[in-house]
Amino acid sequence: MDYKEVQKNHTIISQLILNNEILSAIDQLFQFANNTKKQYHHIKIEKAKDTYKNILKHSFTDIKDPERDKIYNYVQRTLLELVDSIKECVLTESSGLRIYKLKWSIEKNIESHSDEAYSLINNLTFDNELNKILKENKIDCSKNADNTKIISRQDSLKELFNFLWLTDHYKEIENKTLETICYSEKIPWHDKSLIVSAITLSLLRIFDINKYKALLKFYFTKENQVWQRALIGLVLGLFKYDKRINLYPDLENQLIKLSKSEEIDKEIEAIIIQIFKSKDTEKITKKWEEEILPEMMKMQPKIEEKLDLENILSDKFIEDKNPDWEEVFEDSPDLLDKLQDFSMMQIEGSDVFMSAFSKLKNFPFFNEFSNWFTPFYKENEYIDLIFEKEETNLQPFVEQLEKSFHMCNSDKYSFCLNLQMIPESHKSMMMDMFNEEMKSMEEVAKDENLFNSFAATKSIFTQYLQDLYRFFKLHPLKNEFSDIFKWDFDIQNSSFFNQIITNKQVTRNIAEFFLENQHFNQAVELFKLIEQSEESNIELFEKTGYCYQRTGNYKDALSYYKKAELLDSNKIWITKKIALCHRYLNNHKEALVYYKEAEKLEPENLYIQAYIGHTLMHLEKYEEALKYYFKVEYLAPSNNKIQRPIAWVSYVLEKFDTSIKYYLKLPENDRNVSDYIHLGHSYWCLNDMPKAIESYKTALTKLNNDYTKFKHAFDDDTKALIKNGIKNIDLGLMKNYILDSMNT
Repeated sequence: MDYKEVQKNHTIISQLILNNEILSAIDQLFQFANNTKKQYHHIKIEKAKDTYKNILKHSFTDIKDPERDKIYNYVQRTLLELVDSIKECVLTESSGLRIYKLKWSIEKNIESHSDEAYSLINNLTFDNELNKILKENKIDCSKNADNTKIISRQDSLKELFNFLWLTDHYKEIENKTLETICYSEKIPWHDKSLIVSAITLSLLRIFDINKYKALLKFYFTKENQVWQRALIGLVLGLFKYDKRINLYPDLENQLIKLSKSEEIDKEIEAIIIQIFKSKDTEKITKKWEEEILPEMMKMQPKIEEKLDLENILSDKFIEDKNPDWEEVFEDSPDLLDKLQDFSMMQIEGSDVFMSAFSKLKNFPFFNEFSNWFTPFYKENEYIDLIFEKEETNLQPFVEQLEKSFHMCNSDKYSFCLNLQMIPESHKSMMMDMFNEEMKSMEEVAKDENLFNSFAATKSIFTQYLQDLYRFFKLHPLKNEFSDIFKWDFDIQNSSFFNQIITNKQVTRNIAEFFLENQHFNQAVELFKLIEQSEESNIELFEKTGYCYQRTGNYKDALSYYKKAELLDSNKIWITKKIALCHRYLNNHKEALVYYKEAEKLEPENLYIQAYIGHTLMHLEKYEEALKYYFKVEYLAPSNNKIQRPIAWVSYVLEKFDTSIKYYLKLPENDRNVSDYIHLGHSYWCLNDMPKAIESYKTALTKLNNDYTKFKHAFDDDTKALIKNGIKNIDLGLMKNYILDSMNT
């Protein structure tokens, strides 16, 4: 079985268990277990089946078992843990995936060294000062007196990361290890942060209540940089296994404690919003690559001239920003606005660097899984190795980079690694420019109040989620694990969300974010949740209606717009929205009533005039519709789009000269198949046969000579032809004439 097939089986069986289809789940679980070499799975399944059979046997008798529900939950837990275990077993034994080969080797090592995890901590607490003194005196501290190799601190950390990530269930030794790390004052924050990432990845791979407990410990210690990562791990784990949590009362009690934590509402709000900003990264990257970058490339000659790139090494350029920069963008008036939007998006946590840094993840540094999650800190030995041969003093740069809120840790390492490729002559200038830019960003951050404690916390959330995003999107082995950023993340339907978030304003903030960023399905669910606890609120009804409208649910949208109308019937926006919903629901009479009301409030609004025309057209009041279309043309003569409905209505009204005039007014490259068909019909009704045939041929050509489609389009609107005396036999002959002429 390949990875996708294994995951599919796991999902199906898990859903059966959670949906109380226990016997079906057990049958499929036996089949799933046949794919492993381990027989003990069958024994455990059989035992769970016997327990469940006993529940069935006694559930509908006069004997009531007060422990029945607890036993039932136990069966569900057992089966879910079994399907998890079988999934991991199949992948380890037969998938051939590199991650699971690593997992297999770790499991073999554990069999021979049961205390491996705990022993690795000794290397993490190794006296760094002593190590430094030994190095300075050129004493080889990598070997013992007996010349055996001592594992380095960094290697210990990598091994511990892989061990914790690829261990399925944490037992006493792992729990003891994690507790020691969590409360140790000798282990620095950056090592603890890496350990938290390992626990998170392990939890996302396979459920284990002890992993939740470990993350909760790291959260409640409130060590900066560490607790933020732990909370993100908890949120992701709680969302993924939301339907399982109620099967573990001990964990539910821990969540009650979490819900009482100070500012937990705001913290989870910030995480949820940042997750969706990360999910939107592809849109941002696409905008950069398809809109902004091409515009900048077009302007390259002018930019070179304006920025005097030939003299870029002058001191003046380093000290001051070019005052002509803004003027450069006069040829592309909206480009500067887009770049400014990007800067603001960056400050607000959107991932604007993904496109630039996605190509810089091929350094050997990223061959280690743990390095994708290593926090950036200036004391890191990797940084020393990168810059030890540099002529330029890069220490001030590293210090500035460490403090930066606007680049994730993974990208900071990419940036430093890439510096090795830059000629020494350019490096100093680049560092000076970067430092100046960082100072500017700090000033902006001060203006945006990014240095208060909670804003700093949000920045840590942002950087860590961007690190996660790069791992799941860019790692060479990304197809060997499930991408969390492909989840729908319908947080509003999650039990844990409703259990922990008690502040209604937080719920409203998340709903407003979803609305603003066009996540309408999520927004509408939250607005409806808010509606249950608030009094009638016109804005709430409007926003709920708008979300339904944007998802194409016009019936429910109309219902909410009508509720809003009851609170304010004179609001033009509501009136137009009600008209629109009636129009999409084919209630054209009702739509016309509301568009006419809107016209009284905004008599010169072209949108309203045009849609009154459309509605009248659907009601077959063609003369009246034409008057409205002509009014739109008069008020906006440059609007080519109005010419098409004028042409078509004129054709229906048998005003063929007018119809032809307006079809020909349409730019040739904007004319569609229907335009050419109706143009041909109009010419035919005026007995201009050569032009009619030419128009029909053009229509067939635009359909790639698909005669079936042409025939349907031709027959779709022949009332005016028949009314003008053209016989059915002639209609058939014309279609065949066009077909024959294209084949000769």
